[in-house]
Amino acid sequence: MSTVAFQMPNEGHLGGFDIRRFLQKYMTVGLMISIGFHLLVIAGYHIGVYIASQGIPPPTRVIYLDPSNLGPPPSLSGEDTAPSLKIAQPKLAPPAAAIPKPVAEEIAPEEPVIQTQEQLAQNLDATSDSLLGLAGGGEDLQIAEAIPMEDAIPDPGVFTPYEKAPALIKKIDPKFPSMAQTAGVGGKVTVQFYVDKSGDVKKAQAVKANPAGLGFEEAAVEAVLQWKFTPALQRENPVGVWVAQVITFKVQ
Repeated sequence: MSTVAFQMPNEGHLGGFDIRRFLQKYMTVGLMISIGFHLLVIAGYHIGVYIASQGIPPPTRVIYLDPSNLGPPPSLSGEDTAPSLKIAQPKLAPPAAAIPKPVAEEIAPEEPVIQTQEQLAQNLDATSDSLLGLAGGGEDLQIAEAIPMEDAIPDPGVFTPYEKAPALIKKIDPKFPSMAQTAGVGGKVTVQFYVDKSGDVKKAQAVKANPAGLGFEEAAVEAVLQWKFTPALQRENPVGVWVAQVITFKVQ
């Protein structure tokens, strides 16, 4: 069985006017159906949005119960009162009055003897005499003066901060080693030396020589020990610092 969904009237004998009237009729019907379908879709969307915005209405009455005010739960055995528990009480002996025992009387210590100033001076003199006697009568006893820690020379690796470096004011040229002079060889020596607060070189050492072993190291150290500087300053106060200097030996 077949169904004819669309049939042109008077097929085979239609003119342009009949075809235009036929198409205009069905186009109007299709447009009305399309408009109705879109109106249903839009109405359904707005109805769904409205229902979702309403949500679930809250309950009209809320009752909050305090668990502390609730009574005991009903008994499972059907008895009205709960069974009492029998707990054995510990047996305690009655307290007995203690009898004090006599003890021997403590002996108070003797009062300490406080010496006067004269007695202290006499004891001090006696102690000094005994020390002098141990040293051979005190004739060869000498008191060595301790070197202040601030005048001690620090290690070369210890950095001393300063604002103004020491300036050279007196320079002694090193003597050219005879061995190197004979060989006609020059060299360079890096000398590290310590300039104290007075500007004097207190210690010097050769840390690098090229070439080594021709006497350049000894000649450079001997000359640097005779140099004179203005001391380094830290906050306008003289400080001792380590300085490094490269000395060049040229063949004349």
